[in-house]
Amino acid sequence: MAVLDIQDLKVHYYTLTGIVRAVDGVSLSVNKGEWISIVGESGSGKSTLALSIPRLIMPPGRIVGGRILYSGVDLLSLAGEELRRYRGREIGMVFQDPTAYLDPYRTVGSQIAESLLEHGLASSGSEAESMAGDALELVGIPRDRASVYPHQLSGGQRQRVAIAAAVALEPKILIADEPTTALDVVVQAKIMDLMKKLQEERGLTVMLVTHDIGLAAEYSDRIAVMYAGELVEIGPAEDVVSNPIHPYTEMLIKSVPDPWEDREVKPIPGSPPDLRNPPPGCRFHPRCPLRQPLCTNTRPSLRMVDGGRGHSCLVR
Repeated sequence: MAVLDIQDLKVHYYTLTGIVRAVDGVSLSVNKGEWISIVGESGSGKSTLALSIPRLIMPPGRIVGGRILYSGVDLLSLAGEELRRYRGREIGMVFQDPTAYLDPYRTVGSQIAESLLEHGLASSGSEAESMAGDALELVGIPRDRASVYPHQLSGGQRQRVAIAAAVALEPKILIADEPTTALDVVVQAKIMDLMKKLQEERGLTVMLVTHDIGLAAEYSDRIAVMYAGELVEIGPAEDVVSNPIHPYTEMLIKSVPDPWEDREVKPIPGSPPDLRNPPPGCRFHPRCPLRQPLCTNTRPSLRMVDGGRGHSCLVR
């Protein structure tokens, strides 16, 4: 059952040099309790898509069209206190850089406690502090570390604090926007394993934003591939990785080293398009080895095929 239903979402950034169509007509349903990963190169629109869900797009960005239905409620129709009830409490967010997220002048425990009080999950300061300690223990940090400041923690510990702050509010959906980018491989694996454990224990719906399709394949139920503001392929993680349909997905996989497979790493030629003036037709056609004349003037749409697969390639 879909807990989140995104319909024809459009998000634009209004700049001095033109309108950047960062998300341009994306439709996506997310099922209750599943882990879905949004993958693609930098600039594909995946983070903008994720930030749109809890309405965290800031000027010069603006959501200009579509609907975001959470359990049947259109989040784009809400404002003020009504919207605030959904942020954090129903939809949690883990950002890429915990250093920017955490207040350097306050202890990590007090920051988690404040959110618990603000959302009415604790009735007193002492109860909030106790619950903050519980949240830290949940992510593998001793509760006595609640009294330290962010700079006294390692990068991996700060990211665990950010996860603790998000899950302390018991959200139904957890959105993680490249939460391991700044971490080394060992710590990255620990953070991902922690998120998987929390998903399984709490029945969380997880949306992971990442440029690493190998990481997505390891942890996801489904993978959605974005390119130039559009969704170009979606399906079960194993199927997408082992049998990609869209040429961009295939080339994205081949551009990532695989320690278990002896093959040449092949970078994708060219660069993503300027979304102020995207190419006509299929936006991937200037870089695509399979392009046909049809691809240069016909804009494809995502179509579903067998096995829950969907893609937007015109020649496959």
